[in-house]
Amino acid sequence: MLNLSNSSINLIALITVAVIILGVGIVLGRSLLLGNRFQKAKQLHEDEKYDEAIPLFQKIIKRQKSNDLARLLLGKSLANQGNLTEAISTFETLTQASPKNVDGYIELGKVYMRQGKIDSAIAQFEQAAKIKPNRFAEPHRVLGLALKEKGETDAALNSLKKAKKLYSNQKAYPMIETIDEEIETITEESKK
Repeated sequence: MLNLSNSSINLIALITVAVIILGVGIVLGRSLLLGNRFQKAKQLHEDEKYDEAIPLFQKIIKRQKSNDLARLLLGKSLANQGNLTEAISTFETLTQASPKNVDGYIELGKVYMRQGKIDSAIAQFEQAAKIKPNRFAEPHRVLGLALKEKGETDAALNSLKKAKKLYSNQKAYPMIETIDEEIETITEESKK
């Protein structure tokens, strides 16, 4: 049996505690660094400095592969920069990794709309609307707009009315006004 003195045991305990504290410090330091990097990238995105935001989001995602918000903002930055192909790839990766991410489907659909791929956009908006059909209003609104573009007036109006009802439940009055305008536009155009 090993016979250690009290001073040896205290030294071992002190070294063990120091190693644990150092390890925790390193982990916290990395988390803080990533958090700061994310906040900077997010601010650059909001300031429409996409050329600067994109590489930061890419670095964040490389270290945190499951960071859905970073991936979403990367895709939006790419789309806003006009890089639609890479934006689609980013949103597809997001929706495959997080199939319940409503915003991922919505943003993917918006990119397809910009490309004139209305049926692909509708499919994405429908998928977003299926996730929680009676909770999220925005998928129904964008679906209605896409259906309008396709010329499916009745389906567009139904989708917009569903969005209006959900936004009303949330008391999101500016969105209700926007939807009322969209419904009025569709109604007027259908009379022509």
